[in-house]
Amino acid sequence: MRYIEDKSFKYKDELIKELRAYNLKHTGEKDSSTEYFYAIDGKKLVGSLYVNYSWDWVSIGSMFYQDIEVLKTLISEVSHYYKNKAVGMKLYTEVESRVEDFKTVGFNIGGVTEKTPRTTRYYYLKNIDFHIKSNNQVEVIVDTDKIDKYHSILLSQIEKFNKENNIYPMEERNIMFVALDDDKFVGGVHGSINEDSMYIGWLVVNERYKGNGIGKNLMYKIEEKAKELNVFSINLGTVEFQAEKFYTKLGYKIVFIKENDPRGYKSYSMVKNLRNLERC
Repeated sequence: MRYIEDKSFKYKDELIKELRAYNLKHTGEKDSSTEYFYAIDGKKLVGSLYVNYSWDWVSIGSMFYQDIEVLKTLISEVSHYYKNKAVGMKLYTEVESRVEDFKTVGFNIGGVTEKTPRTTRYYYLKNIDFHIKSNNQVEVIVDTDKIDKYHSILLSQIEKFNKENNIYPMEERNIMFVALDDDKFVGGVHGSINEDSMYIGWLVVNERYKGNGIGKNLMYKIEEKAKELNVFSINLGTVEFQAEKFYTKLGYKIVFIKENDPRGYKSYSMVKNLRNLERC
């Protein structure tokens, strides 16, 4: 068995294909979609949300809103649109004022990813109430494609918000290691580094090769690379049918648990502090 750093990401598609096939065995086919919600007051855009529906949850991404009432109107429309379909709505943010805004419209803090010396604290917010109502008379347009005349406003408002909150683009570095039996792909791990934090998004081992320590060796490889690059901590997410016990044995700690994500399963946000290990 050979373990190599796949610097050209030659095996990335095989890794994703293998992981999707594994997940499909447990979850079955899941609907997914993306939608844009635009709040219009007269002819003026006063708010917008970009959302992604996947694994039974609505993830809120890019956004802006003129005030709390506009935000509530948008969330009300999102809840109505996905009622009887999604388990809940969620978002991640590092901005505490945004946390307070979303708490005002019914969201709760589901967990917190602690800061590192060079990155900030991130909040996981969720809401499983699909009966949110708003008396605001603002019109909301829903589209599966972005509307150019509104999307440009959304982008400018996001840029303004980021400047006001000292949020700047971080250079992302992607790292990937694979396990090869001769030249056959049998497993891989992929992580992305921002500042001094790594997030491992994908790890998979071919079913026929499980039980041979391949997953553990792949994790050792990417952790060693992370240490070389002065990474402070590694974060990851896993579902209970995946590898929570495996990661625990490798020293990862559960930060918070998400219920029904996807429906019928718990998922775990986990972290391992590499600097603490070096001091021990």
